[in-house]
Amino acid sequence: MKRMDFMKQLESLLQNISPAEREEALQYYNEYFNDAGEENEQAVIEALGNPAKVAENIKRDLNGDPGCQKPQNRALIQYQQPFTSAQEPPKKESIPTWAVVLIVLGVILLSPAAFGLAFGALGTLIGLILTWFGLILGFGITAVVLFVVLVILLVTGVMCLWTDPLVGIALLGGGLVCGGVGILFLMLTVAMAGIVTPAVFRGLCRLFEGKNKQK
Repeated sequence: MKRMDFMKQLESLLQNISPAEREEALQYYNEYFNDAGEENEQAVIEALGNPAKVAENIKRDLNGDPGCQKPQNRALIQYQQPFTSAQEPPKKESIPTWAVVLIVLGVILLSPAAFGLAFGALGTLIGLILTWFGLILGFGITAVVLFVVLVILLVTGVMCLWTDPLVGIALLGGGLVCGGVGILFLMLTVAMAGIVTPAVFRGLCRLFEGKNKQK
């Protein structure tokens, strides 16, 4: 049975009382339904009983039977309703105290290890970066030194050709070897500084941009 059917039957059963009393009774029970809410209509009907029983109670109330008087205070309606608990908003489940204590203890105990790992990772990263740039600088300095040695050996070899040709030729050959190795180190320096390093930084930038776009 729905609210509309309940109220129609109740109105029909109250035809033998005065219009004013019937209107008052119908208004009372309409407000009863309104207070409960649309979702609790069935619970209201079950709590009130069938319309015939309600009509009988109303008539007995009008006849002065004190055992069947309906509450005049609207606040009493909420007390009478067995479904009021359904109207209360669901309570949010709170985290147990022991769980909060365990979380706090876990954070306190694990924080040193977490900081240690973080600083260790940061130190490793900085070490790798410094090692990389140290290699570039070392290769560059080596190339410069080899070129200086090349010049010295070439000058010395040319000067020795007039006095001791074999020594002069050896010095010139050593200078050329130093020059070749110097060119190799210079190429490594240029490749590492001008090609590999920018490519690594561009790749890292694209990686972070891709993560930001996914977020």
